[in-house]
Amino acid sequence: MAVLSGCDQKPKNPVAEYGDTMIDAYQRGKQAGVDGNLYAIRQAVKAYHAANDKYPQNLNEIEPLLGGKEVDLSRYDYDPQTGHVNLKNGAP
Repeated sequence: MAVLSGCDQKPKNPVAEYGDTMIDAYQRGKQAGVDGNLYAIRQAVKAYHAANDKYPQNLNEIEPLLGGKEVDLSRYDYDPQTGHVNLKNGAP
């Protein structure tokens, strides 16, 4: 005699599934924005270095190179000796 194990499962709530999908899409979009900002900052640091033959002393020096893009530069770690930029640990 075969026992169907799936019979005990309740059908998922479509509203809850839709909500989960929307939250997941929001989180992916938010991460894409963070990744895009990090890329833009790194490119601006490279452009500054190419134009000035040195890395900027801080990220505020590259703000004009970001093309008016609103970026919270305090969320990023920056090493002026190497030009490396990374998202700070724990930054959303």
